[in-house]
This record gives sequence, structure tokens and C-alpha cells, in this order.
Amino acid sequence: MNGFQDNRLNEVLSEQCQAIEQFASVIDIHDRAYVAKQLEPFPYKLQKRLLELYGEQPSRPEKNRFLREKTTALLEILPEELIREFDMDEHSLRSVAKMFADKCRTTALRSPGTGSVYGDTSKEREILEPVYQELASYVYGKGLRPPEPQNGKITVYGCIRRMQDQQWWLRKLRKLYTRAQEEVCLNLNLVNRFKGIYASDLTVSHRRQQKLRAERLLSAIEATNELGQSYNLQELSDLNVSNPVNRKNELMTRMRGFENLSEEMGHKGLFVTITCPSKYHAAFSKSGQPNPKWQRTTPYQAQQYLCDLWARIRAELHRRAIQPYGFRVAEPQHDGTPHWHILLFALPEQLAEIEEVIFHYALQEDGDEDGAQENRCDFKRIDPDKGSATGYLAKYVSKNIDGQNLDSGVYGEDPIQAAQRVEAWASCWGIRQFQQIGGVSVTVWRELRRMKQNASKLFPELEEARKAADESKWCRYTQAMGGVFCKRREQRIRPFFEFGYDRDTGDIKTSWFDGTIAYKLKGVIHAGKEFITRIHQWQVQMSRPALL
Repeated sequence: MNGFQDNRLNEVLSEQCQAIEQFASVIDIHDRAYVAKQLEPFPYKLQKRLLELYGEQPSRPEKNRFLREKTTALLEILPEELIREFDMDEHSLRSVAKMFADKCRTTALRSPGTGSVYGDTSKEREILEPVYQELASYVYGKGLRPPEPQNGKITVYGCIRRMQDQQWWLRKLRKLYTRAQEEVCLNLNLVNRFKGIYASDLTVSHRRQQKLRAERLLSAIEATNELGQSYNLQELSDLNVSNPVNRKNELMTRMRGFENLSEEMGHKGLFVTITCPSKYHAAFSKSGQPNPKWQRTTPYQAQQYLCDLWARIRAELHRRAIQPYGFRVAEPQHDGTPHWHILLFALPEQLAEIEEVIFHYALQEDGDEDGAQENRCDFKRIDPDKGSATGYLAKYVSKNIDGQNLDSGVYGEDPIQAAQRVEAWASCWGIRQFQQIGGVSVTVWRELRRMKQNASKLFPELEEARKAADESKWCRYTQAMGGVFCKRREQRIRPFFEFGYDRDTGDIKTSWFDGTIAYKLKGVIHAGKEFITRIHQWQVQMSRPALL
């Protein structure tokens, strides 16, 4: 090939693949057309990263095999028509959601009869079925699963309304794109302690934008009750467990309460750490290099593995009449793979059996791989002389909420920035970070903290529980509810749900999409009597333009 032809080929290829010129030195001249063809569907950011990894391969055949396999894998995560929008931000997502919703609305308006029926009778379903199928096919084409009718809960009409709603599309698209973006980053080894610890920089940046937008919106919306009292929604949000400080304080209070209960009942604490098999880990922690055993699983799938594992463990403990209680924390390892820290309390003579059961089930999957026996699960008996059980878990709670009062993270990272990355990780994959094991209802606890004393003075058990909740005494509250082993349906106080209605017109409030009666948490029920804790009716409106 002469110099003119060589230059012309580079010009053509650079039009197809922006990153070719930058990485020309690592691409054999005879492979440039092939490389450009493989990279053509991808935006520049992904082209650049793919060529970085391409250049790290030791030989020409391995480079080309790597590129073929990796591009195929990426296009399985997002179809070619969507991979172009790989780095779509929150603003762009909202524009796309509106476009898709408008398209569905136009389609529905063209269909005869859809404006005159809204129920769920057989005749109405027959009229609406064709338009539902057409809209559902459109949703499938965008990589999403359409809403499906459910007996009495979700109607065909409600499904059609959902697919015409911009917010419905936004929620679905945000979940799809956020997870697909992060899965692509995992496949390109951009999530590890050296590139982007816990979550990719892209996901962390998008989460930051999303939270900032939400804060601005909440600050611009004002809620006014029937007494004329007004607050913006951001002020109200800061008063509940959405506020990281309140969330951490409540968790620590509940954990300390369990520890106090265990001391009174003569129980002992056990701290357990459970990790996933090697195939769930995308990268090595020491080097950050890709793990060859990784099977392209996501943190969500790893979390499902841990949930299924714990379900089997709990079932076996139940068969053995062992009822541990406590808390578990799900947190990411450096590459985003979750592992669990679990604080359990039980009778001293049961701890060895609990360890045996956990160890047995934790090694059922790939238990013969190197290091499984030593690293798959770890046990520490809590010695009160060396430290409290709550203290064992406190640093993990702080690391996963705000990073306050920590010197550094596990890998030497800044703890406050690490907490922000962990929060982005949990939001991306829909992972519940904290979960109570056993014990009584926290919903009732929160409602009792809203209750005034005179509402419960004629009911000693209710007043005892209310006072304990008001004074943040989880131990006393648990005892007042019936004890730590009391089944939910037998607890003395339960949440009370009631349908809403407009006090001015008397109209019963219904769900926006399906028109079914909407029930909301209104208070608690004890001894057959209802106690309303949410006494106000609120009207919300924009108080000023939100700078979105």
C-alpha cells in the first residue's frame, strides 16, 4: 500500500472511528478496517477505552479476538440503536422520556374507543386490548418491559395510561440506562480501586446530578396544610430518615437496643461476613486487573445470590428452632460486588450451630475453588470485654451512609467521597443497604414518635411503647410490642392504613393510573382502636421556578 492510499484509508477510518488516529500505533495497518468496523457502533468514550484495552493484549490475534468478543458483549447489554446514547445524562433522559410518552399518547389517540372506556370489565378490556398490544410492542422495542394487567390492581386502561406518562418512562429509562452504563463500565474494567472504586465515575457523576436536581425541585415545592402552615418539601425531607444523619442515628439506636436486649436475655453476639464466589467478581483487588473467572455478572445478580443464600440459611435455622436477630449491612467491594456484614444475637449454645449452617450453605456454590474455605465467610464472636457489638457494625454503617468519623476507607480512600460512591452504587443496582433481622416493626416505631401523649394515656401498653419510641429506647419499645421473637401479626400495635378522601368534597382519592382506591399509612391500631398520627391534609404547589 503506497503512502497516498495509506493516508486515504486513515481519513476514511477516522470518520468511522474517532479513536483510530489516537491509537494508530497499536493497530496493525492490515487490521484497521476490521477495528474500525468493530468500533463504529460505539461513541468516542467507549471507542477510546476499547482501544486502550486492545493495546494491552500481547499479540495481534489476541487483540482482534479480544475486540470481537468485547464489542459483542457490549452490544448484548445495550442494542446498537441505544449504545450511541451511552453517556446520556439526566437532562437527556427526560427529553427522551417525553418523546416516547408523546409517541404513545399519539398512538392511543388514533385508536377508536380508548377515550370512552376506563374500567376493567371484559367488554372494556376487549376494546382496549389492541391499543395495549401496540403500545406494549413499542415499549419492548426500547428495551423495556411494558406494564402488565393484574387482577384488581392494575387494569388494561391503567397500563395504557402508564405508557403515555413521561414520569413512568423516565423511571424505567433511568433504571435501564444507569444499569446498562454501569454494566458496560464493568465489562471495560472501569470499576475497581484504581479506576473508579465501588462505582464508575460516570454513574457517580450522573447520581450527583440527579440528587442536585431533586434537591432543587424539593426546595421549590411548598406544602401547605389546612391550618395554613407551609414548608418546602426539602425542609420536610430533612426531618425524616431521608436525612443521612437521622438515618444513621436511627440505625445505631436500633442496633444498640438489640444489644441491650441480648444482655438482658443472656444472648451473645456473632459478627458474620459473607462474600460471593469468584465468578461474581470483575477485578482483582490488589492489581485491579480483570478476573478471568468473572462470568459477566452484575452487582444486582450478586446481591440476588446473597439473598437466596440467606433465605436457605434462615430456613435451615428455622427448622432447627433457632431464631437469631440483629442487622445486616450490604456494602460493595472495590469492584462493586456486594458482600454482607451480619450482626446476630442468639443463645450462647446456638452460636456454633449457626456458624455451621452459614458455612455449609455459603460453600454450596463453587465451594471447592481456591480460597473458598478461608475467605467465603468469616465469624467473630463478640467479646463484651473487648468492645460492644454495636461498635463492630458502627464503622460499616458510617461508611455506607456519610463517612463521618472515619479516618479512611478499606482501600485508603477518602471516607466521605467513598460514602457518596457507595450511595451511587446502591441507587444504581437497587440494593437495600441495611436490613433488620427479626424484631418488631420499625414502621410502628416511627408512627409512635409522631403521636402525642394524650392520644394513648388510656391504653397502658400503647403508652409504654409510645414513650419508649419517643425516648429512643428500642429495647423497651421491643418489649412493649411483645418481645423480640413476637410474630408480626401478633404484635400489640400494628400499622393502620386507610383510604384517603378530600375533606371539602368528600371524594375518595383514587390511584392516578388505574382509578382504584388508594390506601395510605394513617397511624397505628391497638386493641381494635385506630390512632391517627397523620392528622393533616397537605396541598403542594410550586412556590418558585425550580432551576433544573
